[in-house]
Amino acid sequence: MKIEIEIDENHIAELVSQEIAKRIVAEHNYESREVKLGIRAGMDKVITKYIYSKKDAIIDRVVDRASIEIVKKSLSKLIEKI
Repeated sequence: MKIEIEIDENHIAELVSQEIAKRIVAEHNYESREVKLGIRAGMDKVITKYIYSKKDAIIDRVVDRASIEIVKKSLSKLIEKI
């Protein structure tokens, strides 16, 4: 009896790298802490880059929300004082 199985090497490499990454992050030693700090620093850079790339849209949304809140809250106070 002979059984042949074909497995994609790229899939195996991806699974192995994911398992290695899980074990590095799961352990509680110096290397795992360094990896976690590296991941955190990388995420900070990516988020900063994303925010700066969408800066104009974010500013427009903030200004719109702020103007709505100013109208809601300050208009009632202005009417009370008058």
